[in-house]
Amino acid sequence: MSGPSGKSSQLHQFPVHAKGPLPPRSRRGLPVVAVLPFLDLRPEGGEEPLAEGLAEELLQALNQVEGLRVISRTTSFLYGGSGLALAEIGRRLQADAVLGGSLQPQGDLLSVKAELLAVANDQVLWTRTFVFDRKDLFPALEELIQGVAGALKTTPPPLIRRALDLRAYEYYLRGRSYYYRFNRHGMAFAAQMFQRALDLDSSYASAWAGLANCAAYSHIYIERTEAQRELAEACSRRALELDPTLAEAHASRGAALSAAGQAEEAEAAFETALRLDPNLYEAAYFYARHCFAAGKLERAIEYFEWAAALRPEDFQAILLVAQAYHSLGVEDEAERARYLGANALVALGEREKGLAWARLARSMDPDDPMLLYNLGCINALAGEPAEALACLERAVAAGLTQKDWLRHDGDLDALRELPEFQRLLETV
Repeated sequence: MSGPSGKSSQLHQFPVHAKGPLPPRSRRGLPVVAVLPFLDLRPEGGEEPLAEGLAEELLQALNQVEGLRVISRTTSFLYGGSGLALAEIGRRLQADAVLGGSLQPQGDLLSVKAELLAVANDQVLWTRTFVFDRKDLFPALEELIQGVAGALKTTPPPLIRRALDLRAYEYYLRGRSYYYRFNRHGMAFAAQMFQRALDLDSSYASAWAGLANCAAYSHIYIERTEAQRELAEACSRRALELDPTLAEAHASRGAALSAAGQAEEAEAAFETALRLDPNLYEAAYFYARHCFAAGKLERAIEYFEWAAALRPEDFQAILLVAQAYHSLGVEDEAERARYLGANALVALGEREKGLAWARLARSMDPDDPMLLYNLGCINALAGEPAEALACLERAVAAGLTQKDWLRHDGDLDALRELPEFQRLLETV
C-alpha cells in the first residue's frame, strides 16, 4: 500500500477529510504515513518484541485517524534496521511522512525516542524522548500517540483499554505475530502466548479475544472438536464481557459463532467489529471466509478486498477474491486478482513453477489440513486430478471438515463431476 509519488505539500497542513471511519479502499489519495519498527539499542538485545510492539501500537492508532493512510505493517517493517535514512525509506515507500524511533533501557527505566519526518523536504515535524518506568509504558505510549497525531494536525484516536501488566502485553504481541501465520503450528503457539498473557492479567480482553480466535480457527480449519468450539465460545464471550466496545472482541465472537454454525449471529458480530474498527484485518478476513463458505460470493469479494487493502502483503485474501470472481464467471477480474502464490502461478499458466512452490510448501508442513486443501486446489488448477484428490483426501483425514468450501470453491471445478470427489464430499 503506497501513496502517490512527487508530493510537495507540507505535512503540517494535512487536512482531515472525512466524518466517520473510512474503509481502506476509500483512503486512496490521502496523505500516506509509514511507521518503522523501533530499534532495540540494548547492546545484548532482548527488547525487540517490545520495540516492535510500540511501533505497532502507533501504527494501529494512526490507522484510526481520519484523513490518513498508513502503510501496512509488514511492508514498512521490512525496512527496520536497514540503516537507510528515514527520508530514503519514505521515498522508497512513496510515503509523505515516516515515523521512526528507538528504545533503550536506562537502569530500571526505559528511554524511548521517536521522530516524525516529512519526506519531501527532510523536515523534522516532531521529535520527543520519553524516559519512564516500565510500569508506566502505557501512559507514555498514549502521550506519544497524541504527540504524533498533533504534529500531523489530526485528532488522536480515543484511548484504548490495555493490559496493565507489561509482561502480559509482551506475550500478547508474540501471540499476535504467530496468529497471523494462519497455520496449525502458528495457532498452537499463539494460543500458548495468549494464555500466558491471561495468566498474568485475567482482565486482558484482547488476549481473551486472541485465544478465542485461535480456538475458532482450529475448530473450523484444523480439528473440528467440541472442546475447541466451546473454548472459542467461552473466550469470545469473556472478551465481550470485559470490553463490549473492543472490536477484537466482536470479531472473535463472530469467528466463534461461525464455528458454531450460527450464521446470522456471526455476520452481525463481524459487522459490529468493522463498525468499531474498519482497520481490523481479522474481522474483514474471517467475515469474508464466512461468506465464501456460505456461497455469498459477492459479499465475500467485498470483504476479501477490504482485508487485502489492510494487509496487502497477505496474498491469501486476494487469491480468494480471484476464486470468488471465477466462481461468478467474471474471468477478467479473476485474472487481475491472481498474481501471487502457487495458486496464482498455476492459474496464470506458470504450471511447473506453481507446482514447485506447492511442493516446497508441503515439505515445510506436510500434515497441515489447510495446506493440503490448498495443494488440492493447486493441483486441480494444474490439471492433476489424481494428485488433487489425494491431497483433499489427506486434508479430510487430517481434520478438515469444511464441506461448504469443497462445494463452492471454484478452483475445484475440474473435480466436481468425478465420482471420487462426490464420494469424498459424502465422507465430510
